Amino acid sequence: MRKIIELKRVVVTGLGMVTSLGLDVPTTWEAMIAGKSGIDQITQWGDVEEVKSKFKLAEDFPLIAGEVKDFNIKDLVKQRKIGFSKEDLKQIKYMDAFTQFAYAATLEAVSDANVNLEQGEVNPDRVGVIIGSGLGGPKTWEIEFERFFNGKKVSPFLIPRLIPNLAAGNVSISFKAKGANACLATACASGSHAIGEAFQRIQLGKEDAIACGGTEAAITPLTIAGFHAIKALSSKYETPQTASRPFDIDRNGFVMGDGSGILILEDLDHAVKRGAKIYGEVIGFAMTGDASHITEPNVDGAIRCMKLALEDAQIAPDDVDLINPHATSTPKGDINEAAAIKEVFGAGKEKPFITANKSQLGHSLGAIGGIEAISTVLSIYENKVPPILNLEQIDPECQGLNYVVGQTKETEIVTAVSNSFGFGGTNATLVFRKYP
Repeated sequence: MRKIIELKRVVVTGLGMVTSLGLDVPTTWEAMIAGKSGIDQITQWGDVEEVKSKFKLAEDFPLIAGEVKDFNIKDLVKQRKIGFSKEDLKQIKYMDAFTQFAYAATLEAVSDANVNLEQGEVNPDRVGVIIGSGLGGPKTWEIEFERFFNGKKVSPFLIPRLIPNLAAGNVSISFKAKGANACLATACASGSHAIGEAFQRIQLGKEDAIACGGTEAAITPLTIAGFHAIKALSSKYETPQTASRPFDIDRNGFVMGDGSGILILEDLDHAVKRGAKIYGEVIGFAMTGDASHITEPNVDGAIRCMKLALEDAQIAPDDVDLINPHATSTPKGDINEAAAIKEVFGAGKEKPFITANKSQLGHSLGAIGGIEAISTVLSIYENKVPPILNLEQIDPECQGLNYVVGQTKETEIVTAVSNSFGFGGTNATLVFRKYP
């Protein structure tokens, strides 16, 4: 006879971010609310003309991105240190940037949630880490391949820096979290899938708390060249800050970004018992597959994903106040998602409001699901919706939705949806609600 399990309620008790707008949640969120852009000329490659000459780049090659600026992991560890040993600190230099971003974001989230496994109030056997990444360490790959190609020794840290699950692995080791330790690599849906997996595990009582989200450090010459080759990136813009323009008639591709977004999800009873601050509740999750094309989205997959998430949350479309869409600023992607939203939620309505964080941050691939989930949770917690930048003329095929433009919208947000869609036709939808 099958055992009937009563699902536990899951809440958000900690937030951590590293983005092109800031190295923590307060700085990033304040910049988003102020309508700022983190997109600019790429600086980490050195002189632009030298880069173009070295790699024989075409004139329309996009040398812009949402870079993480002034990031120094050692400084951040010193600021947020929570029971770290000297050995932990030594390991930092062996980490690729995508792992360092996740490390820093998790430090902030754990501190925010006031979770310390060494104090005994939380059982480390029941704390997990699930962090997604689309590419892992492409920067390490490119550096070490060049060394190998030129007959130099390859670093013994090549593999530990490269593989995507080492973000979750290093976080798990440092925080002594002995529950689930996993990485989901589902392209641009990685972060959201990681959150969804964590949500369901806590619902089933497998863990009491899980650090989850996504991380990425993919602003490398080869990665951007690859996306440029399939015409996915914006290559026509007046300024870097105007290049990412979701739902606008003049959009022509996305802008690469880097960063990490980590949330602490926790069993409600466990959180209440230890007096944790609660930002909101996770009430639904779904994932679907388009089963149609590697890079071109399918409207049916997005529709089914949102419907299944609402069904999982046991709410109706009219209950949703805000949608944080995938909205990458690609011609086909935005039309596809707008059509799916109108099919599920209707057109010409006052709600749900629509924002689009990638217009400010760029698209950080496997990290963006975690970052946008945090933005969605903060919209609920603070009743503020960041504006979509550069939406000057709505594409006729995207009309009929209530886009937040111009400035931040201050209004009560009780229930919100966050979408993430990735290459391979992989989709994710998360549903959050105000608590209590």
